[in-house]
Amino acid sequence: MNLNKFSKETLTIVFYVVYIAISYLFYLLFPGDAKTPNFGKLMMFLLVPIAFAYACVQIYKHFNSDKSYFKCLLIHTVAWFSIVTFLTNLKQ
Repeated sequence: MNLNKFSKETLTIVFYVVYIAISYLFYLLFPGDAKTPNFGKLMMFLLVPIAFAYACVQIYKHFNSDKSYFKCLLIHTVAWFSIVTFLTNLKQ
């Protein structure tokens, strides 16, 4: 599969959509109890550092290449606000 035919913005959106969909699927398929964590919740908490690393790579590329990654950084910002809101509501 050649990922060069997709735009960087599309790949960023697909990353979040696929990751959150897999997290939700794990949330439904592998419920947790008092001793074992729910894998969907665990994946959502791991999404924050994974997405941060992905954004850092794109920030590096933005400043060290001739391509602009500004739209990708906006996508990351919107996704992070959504994730933080979701995790805050999940905690309650």
